[in-house]
Amino acid sequence: MTIEQTFRDMLCRLRELQETLDALGTTVDEDKPRKDDVVVASILSDAVLAGRGFLEEALQAAEEAHRALLDGTRRALIRCQKQFHRFAAHFASELGSCDRIDDLRNVGRERGQEWLNWVTVVKQVLERCRELLEEARNALFLCWQELTERMSVTSVSVCTTNIGQQFSARESIREMPEQDGVT
Repeated sequence: MTIEQTFRDMLCRLRELQETLDALGTTVDEDKPRKDDVVVASILSDAVLAGRGFLEEALQAAEEAHRALLDGTRRALIRCQKQFHRFAAHFASELGSCDRIDDLRNVGRERGQEWLNWVTVVKQVLERCRELLEEARNALFLCWQELTERMSVTSVSVCTTNIGQQFSARESIREMPEQDGVT
């Protein structure tokens, strides 16, 4: 897989996570039962909104990294990684935590079938977010791996000949001109 493909895959995973988080926001805010608003729904709505901000910043940095590809990629990828970590930590503590899931279950049990149905959908979307978060984490790792391989330092090889030892240095990939179809 080329570095371009790796970055496109990461962008795809982050966008899919963003779409799923948007769907969660819609479910949390617009699909909840209208009577008897509950605190857990408001807390979840605020957490989704904050998560959207973190993820949007990670996605913007990933898009910048993809556009820059090597020229500025490292800085953009660092920013993406930082924002992604912020989102992942926020998701773990505010959106998908065991406490939050327990709060949701309690609301479903206490408030009746309409709320129970809402809780079921919210939990399904949260689980999908968790899966996509892991896919995005793996895609981000692959971007780092590709980038570090691409930007590796000059390598030196030693070849023994009948005259003696011959040293040759290969230019860093960063310094080599890019050719169509060659990565």
